[in-house]
Amino acid sequence: MPVEPFSEEYKIPCHGSTIMKVLYINMASSVESWLVEAEGVLDASARKIVGLDVEYDKSRDSYFRKKKAAVIQLCYGENVLVYHIYHADEKCPKLRDFLWGWRYIFAGFCIAEDKNVLGRADLPVHNLKDIQQIWRDPEKSWKRTQGLKDVAAAIIDPYYEQMKDGFGNTEHSMWANAPPLPEKHLEYAARDAYATYEVYRRLDVYERGFFPFTNIMRRSVAGIGEEIIS
Repeated sequence: MPVEPFSEEYKIPCHGSTIMKVLYINMASSVESWLVEAEGVLDASARKIVGLDVEYDKSRDSYFRKKKAAVIQLCYGENVLVYHIYHADEKCPKLRDFLWGWRYIFAGFCIAEDKNVLGRADLPVHNLKDIQQIWRDPEKSWKRTQGLKDVAAAIIDPYYEQMKDGFGNTEHSMWANAPPLPEKHLEYAARDAYATYEVYRRLDVYERGFFPFTNIMRRSVAGIGEEIIS
């Protein structure tokens, strides 16, 4: 049964005083408007980073019934799009153009399945970075596989240690259900996208802030020389 087009705005709190501005929609025209606004902000920014996450239809997980994208989340700054693509009113060519291009860095976490699912939706992503392959919390080196909550708690705020609590298989089986999604799901989806964006943004700042190794060596040699002279 077709779902009526909808567009709803929410303000959802995160760590500290951070408030996410969340747009929950299934309308292709509203997705396009959000992306145009995002492009304006990103194109004026020195670092063009977008958080990306995908939730799946869990009822489709076999060779003959491949997983489909149920919800796609995008984030820049504190602005989050939660696009219920499983119940979209029509295709959004603008979204494909946005993800396909090389202008932006898309940050994800454990991205292999996300890429497969988006590819099946004819939404390939070129410049996609996997945070899980870039950074680990050194204080949890004993943990073989670290999740987004581990990394976000270490990089952003300990608040994120509980970001997945109370969200199990039952909740994950509901992403393809007819809208509206429960408030709990909107919060989960928005926080995932925001945490992914903010972790990568901070890692990018840290990396660019380190002195080049050659500069460190020059300073070390200069320091040794000063000690000899004195």
